[in-house]
Amino acid sequence: MRREATPAALAQAKVGFTLGIKIANKRDFVCERFGMPAWQALLATLSEGDRTRIEAVDPAAWYETGLHERLLNALCQQLHADDALLLTMGRADADRELSTVFRWFLRLMRPSFAIRNMNLYWRRAHDTGHWNSRQEGTQVTAELRDWALVHRAACITVLGNMGRVMELFGARVGLLEHPECRAEGAPLCIFRAHLELASDEPRTGARPTRADLSAVARELTQYRDRAALAEALARLVRSMLSCPRMELWATGPNGRMQLLCLSGDRGAGDTRHFVLEVAGQSVGRLEVELPDGNSGRGVDELLRELVPWIAVSLQMTRSETDAAEGNGESELARRLRRAREACQLTRRQVEVLELVVSGKTNKEIALTLGLSEGTVEVHVTNLLRKLGTSNRAGLVALFWGEL
Repeated sequence: MRREATPAALAQAKVGFTLGIKIANKRDFVCERFGMPAWQALLATLSEGDRTRIEAVDPAAWYETGLHERLLNALCQQLHADDALLLTMGRADADRELSTVFRWFLRLMRPSFAIRNMNLYWRRAHDTGHWNSRQEGTQVTAELRDWALVHRAACITVLGNMGRVMELFGARVGLLEHPECRAEGAPLCIFRAHLELASDEPRTGARPTRADLSAVARELTQYRDRAALAEALARLVRSMLSCPRMELWATGPNGRMQLLCLSGDRGAGDTRHFVLEVAGQSVGRLEVELPDGNSGRGVDELLRELVPWIAVSLQMTRSETDAAEGNGESELARRLRRAREACQLTRRQVEVLELVVSGKTNKEIALTLGLSEGTVEVHVTNLLRKLGTSNRAGLVALFWGEL
């Protein structure tokens, strides 16, 4: 039997803000599926103030979550929305967002990276809530904590959105589940999608234009890891702009340039050299060999306009690295901290992870920590599940490559 939200669950709710596109998407969905009269009838049930704001909604502006919730309540009551309709609404939500303001989210990320870092996507439309997702075999599990909106109908639209995003990655999605919900008294919301993903390559798409610059720049600035930023930039330059070769260099703490990414083979085309600067200080260098023919000129112009954003993105990853070094934090400690925060690891799991990525066997870990080999095996299995990889080698590669 469905439970109502408990006082404890409601007390966890926070005042938050939601991007206007979430409201605009619901308006478009209702108008397309049920017609404008149904939308007008729905608005008539709201206060005059809410109607005025919703009618003039700006998809790029932020609105308090309460307005979103009142609209959702009216929608559920007027349309007698069941789970099937809410799932369909969530799917339409993903289609609109990932073909407009968030469309580069799919094009510059590998699906495996995007699944583990879907909190980046979540934060673009919500200023509350922490989304943590992982993939284990054919199952993706996501946990959502501390969202200001405690509403089961909202969760079902989120589930539909999640399923559609997986499809846009190129996955075949089967069962979608929402086994735990804060609106029904659970401490957090859990979402699951069962899928088959044929490829771990980003979705292909048209070459970016000047009109796409702001969206591409926004995507690049989402990365906090230099390796991930370099991979996204290589994807943009090599695959989307058809450039034969790219080099990305970063200025190290000692002022020397360090090679971050080398992609492609040197050819006979024109090469452009860009100095990446922020506030008059060099943060790196970008070298790109332009494609042959007339397209080279357009690519050159596009790159020149993107260079300031690339510099800012590189500086942001540098700032995080420098902050860690300034606190005396080693590279190992930094990655362990990020794993602990991203995957909600326990203290013992962090200890086991440190020894696993240092090349220790289960027997050696057991002796070091004073545990049985069976207990260590349980911890390693849980680490594989939480970090979304299927074996020890994959765990080590992920730890040193993406965290």
